[in-house]
Amino acid sequence: MNTAMPTPAPTEIERLVKGIGIPPRPEVLTRLQKEIDSPNMSLSVVGQIINGDVALAASVMKVANSPAFGLSRKVSTVQQAIPVLGSRVLSSLVAGFALRSSINGPVRLDRFWDSSIRVAQLAARLTKEFRGVAADHAYTFGLFHDCGIAVLLQRFPDYRETLQLANADGDRSFTEVEEARHATHHAAIGCFLTRSWGLAEDISRATLIHHDLSIFAPDAETEDARCRSLISLAALSDCFVNAFMRMSEDASWLQIRPHVLQHLNVDESDFHDLREMAFDLLENV
Repeated sequence: MNTAMPTPAPTEIERLVKGIGIPPRPEVLTRLQKEIDSPNMSLSVVGQIINGDVALAASVMKVANSPAFGLSRKVSTVQQAIPVLGSRVLSSLVAGFALRSSINGPVRLDRFWDSSIRVAQLAARLTKEFRGVAADHAYTFGLFHDCGIAVLLQRFPDYRETLQLANADGDRSFTEVEEARHATHHAAIGCFLTRSWGLAEDISRATLIHHDLSIFAPDAETEDARCRSLISLAALSDCFVNAFMRMSEDASWLQIRPHVLQHLNVDESDFHDLREMAFDLLENV
């Protein structure tokens, strides 16, 4: 079993993203993050920012009322959702909407976005079963950890073939297959994008290393060890979504599976129970 490529240094990340069109941080996300970070944050202003885009407001409401966040009551307006969800969750939802709106090009990504949203919502739901990761962080990471794939699908006409090869290669890591064909990989691109968009550093770091199996070693770097639960929940969610949508398991899951199950202390019986719960949730996403 491979242990993945060494985690790239900052200068190496810059090399890997050079020449790749990274979408700039959307204005609506900049305004929202600035207001949330203000010591005089106004819930009214936060609501105005979100309601300024009808499609954004509708997207926030849809996710807020989804089973992933398990609100005790349905909310019918953004203003109602703000105190119930909290500013951090709202920022995550807006970032997700902005991501989908920012990556446009000749290739349709409907299936990719559908899968990403399902993974994000399931990862958020799984935080109720496994403590230590906040639902908003799990949702954001679930949505963004593969965002570099969307960028590369627009950049390289033959990238779909790369995806097929990477999903089937049991000897090399996903990112090794990508870099051999395109001199870059989606983990570095996703890390660069999330940092430039002002997302939490653990989201960016976990995005960079989510194919690096060495993080599960006992002597893993402290900052990488902190990302293990985040990466594990996303990997488990990826597995369940793939099984639900495509009835398949890719090579990346088979490589990381024993590490994830050990880290989360999940045995085969637990795994099948979680899979059943996940399928019930995914039926309603």
